[in-house]
Amino acid sequence: MSGYREETWEQAQPQRPGQPTGQELQLIEEMTAEVRRHRDHLAAVLPRGATLQQIMQDALNCLRDTKDLALVHRPTFVGAMMTCASLGLRPGVPGLGHAWLLPFRNGEENGRLDAKLIIGYQGYKDLAYRHPKVVAVESKVVHAADTFDIDIGENLLTHKPPPLGVPRGPVIGFYALAKIQGPYGTERILTEPMSLAEMEEHRDLYAMHRRWENGRRVVAGTWIRHFIPMGKKTMIRARLVKEIPIALDLATALAVDEGFRTDLNPDADPARVTRHPSDEPPPIDPRTPVREAAVIRPPKRDGGITPDQDRRIARLMRQRGMTKEAALDLVQRTIGERRSARQLSEEQAAKVIAAIEALPIDGAVLTPDREEAEQRIVALFDGLDSLLSAERRVRDLSTLLGRDVRTPADVTHGELGDIADVLTACKGQTAEWDAAVKAAADQRKAGVT
Repeated sequence: MSGYREETWEQAQPQRPGQPTGQELQLIEEMTAEVRRHRDHLAAVLPRGATLQQIMQDALNCLRDTKDLALVHRPTFVGAMMTCASLGLRPGVPGLGHAWLLPFRNGEENGRLDAKLIIGYQGYKDLAYRHPKVVAVESKVVHAADTFDIDIGENLLTHKPPPLGVPRGPVIGFYALAKIQGPYGTERILTEPMSLAEMEEHRDLYAMHRRWENGRRVVAGTWIRHFIPMGKKTMIRARLVKEIPIALDLATALAVDEGFRTDLNPDADPARVTRHPSDEPPPIDPRTPVREAAVIRPPKRDGGITPDQDRRIARLMRQRGMTKEAALDLVQRTIGERRSARQLSEEQAAKVIAAIEALPIDGAVLTPDREEAEQRIVALFDGLDSLLSAERRVRDLSTLLGRDVRTPADVTHGELGDIADVLTACKGQTAEWDAAVKAAADQRKAGVT
């Protein structure tokens, strides 16, 4: 029997046991002053209709309502607020459930407490609606007593709860759906459902917040406390977005969710300046002041991957632009089993490290499916105010890169990043994209002559 209950994202925020007092109030005032010092940066990224006063009030509310948030490294808090502002999301507003700023220890910065941006299920729904073709988005939970049948091929769905007063029973699965405005009317898009066991497996593989317990790293944090909202969010984030047209803001949200912003330049692409550290040190003794706490090395599990090996694999993956799926493929080729890094033995981890180091720093060969990078490019193209045909996109890519591109698969991972920069700078304006392509053509023509 599942012990998971349906709940809302309002409960995902670690609430302060009482009103802040004494030193907490001083830290909140210091952080608020830091945000005010960067108000010009915040104003520069605000979307139309939003006000600087509103985002400043949201920052103050987050600090007052979230325990230990005022203790984080200040640039990460300002950066998280800038990313929220640029996406038009309001963090820490329970009635909206857009996003939350939560304090996490950054394993790449010796356990420093940083502000991590967590985009909520409702935030993803709001962003999905920003594409003009999307008319409905839902993520649903299936209970044991529900009548449920889904046929993806025939696009058929039956989901009915039992009569009122009859218990629905434990949660047994998840699915998501959307309605898209097509040339012949509204079309319904269904995702493959995920069973409870599949969602738990997804959590165990991809959850970023972990803690050390009895010599091994176990999932902790929001996935444990609020499994149902995280599952509904996962159905949109991991399944539905692959089937529907997505706006530029949603593509950016997919890249920045659960990350730390590292650059406060308002002209920077949030997706390119957000990091996702994959490892955290063990909890520090709560009696030790946060700013003076020593970093405690996590214990090594007998026969398992060492913490240093785990961090090294994560760093090598980032250097080579590898997606998690590409990394799993490489592990399978190297040791004959499809395992995540944390499931490797020390000997297997050494082999995987050697295999990754043998790969070049750049190139499409490192990311066979390259779903994340290609999905972002598609979203950026779809975000233009005029739809470009597939043939036109390939022709423009050839002009920009100065070589023959027959399909998007011909573009390397590094080139995808460059193209994303150009598209982002266009801010959804097809005229700007045309100008960039023409400038590249003129530049190459001048170079030839």
